[in-house]
Amino acid sequence: MRPRFLIYYLPMAISLLLAAALGAAPPEPEPIWRCTAAHYASFVSPSGTREKWPTVPKLPEKLRDTRHMTLNSPGMVPGGRAHMMYVDSAAKVVYILQTSGPADSEVVFGPLPPVDCPKE
Repeated sequence: MRPRFLIYYLPMAISLLLAAALGAAPPEPEPIWRCTAAHYASFVSPSGTREKWPTVPKLPEKLRDTRHMTLNSPGMVPGGRAHMMYVDSAAKVVYILQTSGPADSEVVFGPLPPVDCPKE
């Protein structure tokens, strides 16, 4: 009875373990990008931002499908805005994508400079 059990469930168990390993959290971003995200997150909320950051017509295509850091979510506010920070490591700048409602309601702030971490 035991060999039949192993033959049936072992491939499934291996598949689940493999899926969990591949879906594990991506590596942590470099400290400067974590500090940059924390800095800019303090200026955004579901109601938007009051900062006069430069804007660009759209997020650079090379960044569109890359990992981003969520600065805030739209919350329970009707028409609330979410903000995501995209890092262009090569240019050492960030872009903040503000979304609201439909997909065509996007504002892209940037390029913005990185923010150094406080010295301990």
